[in-house]
Amino acid sequence: MSMFRSSPGRGGQSFIEYALLLILVSIVLLSILLILGNDLRTLISDILQRWFPATEEASQELQILSLALAQPFGRVPKT
Repeated sequence: MSMFRSSPGRGGQSFIEYALLLILVSIVLLSILLILGNDLRTLISDILQRWFPATEEASQELQILSLALAQPFGRVPKT
């Protein structure tokens, strides 16, 4: 006889516990991204610009591309 015999409904209960834990972690991560999103984007952009300095021509192409991508969503990126 096993001492760790699980009840018949235990599988569903553990699935719900894992799903609730996953939802909680997702909410926390989304909250962090909403609060620090612009700061993180700026930090990553600065690091990438230091590692891979862009030429003037490449930066103009990126500005045109970002304007083209932002227009359908009604947003204009900061220049």
